[in-house]
Amino acid sequence: MAYIYLLNLHEIIDGKLDEAKKSIANALDEPEKAKFLEGRVKALSEFKEFLTENLNSKLPRKIRQRLKEHQ
Repeated sequence: MAYIYLLNLHEIIDGKLDEAKKSIANALDEPEKAKFLEGRVKALSEFKEFLTENLNSKLPRKIRQRLKEHQ
């Protein structure tokens, strides 16, 4: 159960990504805020990609299956 934190981390990142993407649509009249949010989406996406490439393959099989179901 020690690897459950990775599932939680993926859930948190997904939530923050959704939140930032929705905020971009609302911030079109504020270019500075939109640019900040675009950078945030990029950073979160890169972090999620890093986790997927480097850590997901090292998880126990049951947790990998749960992660696939989540995605």
